[in-house]
Amino acid sequence: MQFKKKISDRGDVPHLPNMASVVSKPPNKKIEAILKGAMQEFLTHGFAATTMDNITAVAGVSKATVYSYFPDKEALFIALMEHLIQRKWAILDQLNPDLFQGEPAQVVFKIANIFIDQFSESVGDTPELLDLLRLAIAESGRFPHLTQSLILSKDKQFVDSFTQYLQAHPELGLIDAGATARVLLGTLVHFMMVEYIFQAKEIFPMERQRLVNCLVSLITGQHKIDEDKYAAIKNKSSRRKRSSSGTFEQEYDEPKHLRSIRVTDTAWGNLEAMAQKNNLTRTELIEKLARGIVV
Repeated sequence: MQFKKKISDRGDVPHLPNMASVVSKPPNKKIEAILKGAMQEFLTHGFAATTMDNITAVAGVSKATVYSYFPDKEALFIALMEHLIQRKWAILDQLNPDLFQGEPAQVVFKIANIFIDQFSESVGDTPELLDLLRLAIAESGRFPHLTQSLILSKDKQFVDSFTQYLQAHPELGLIDAGATARVLLGTLVHFMMVEYIFQAKEIFPMERQRLVNCLVSLITGQHKIDEDKYAAIKNKSSRRKRSSSGTFEQEYDEPKHLRSIRVTDTAWGNLEAMAQKNNLTRTELIEKLARGIVV
């Protein structure tokens, strides 16, 4: 598992190791200790100033043990990022075939909402993920493999899968299915970067569902989605509980992505009902609630 240190002048994609097998689910105790120590060192000292010796000391394992799993610091950082994203941002890792069931407008609506929901949950459960993403972006000039690995194993996989789906629907009349898939992913990633990574949502606000509905319209030409189709599951969700280890316990019978859609639909439906009752638009209602005005 050796990294190629330079990209050739022809622009070839460098060989990047797939660390998914190393950080399997669940990782063993030694790998867990190494990843935990690596996260602490990377976030404290940055990527360039962190050394494998420091990580070894913090993790409490031998140097031979660290190198038996990770050939160098770049591989360890990439493995740490993949470990967090595999657990927390599954839509970029492996798309559930159920997402592609239905008409294109429904599929785009589902994918966009689940993408945003999963990222929001990810940074809520693991706030360190944001700091690591910022660090990877900041260091990408000197250490391009840190971000190239994520693009290759996550973004590209998402775009390839969605491109195949779009190509199976020629009735959409798309000029370029691959470019359209990139537009969807790029729009969603930019939205999450403004909202979370750059912390700029106050100066560059965008209503989430307004963005999603626009994506549906741009890609499929359908201006209105029948959101009632996603409110079929009526089971109520109880408050999530953490186990003694700090992880969330599963308390739902329904799949996570369907629960996210149902909760989102319920919230927007309640807002719509309140807005109509008070002769307001949904945006006007949200503004009043944000200012603490009781309606």
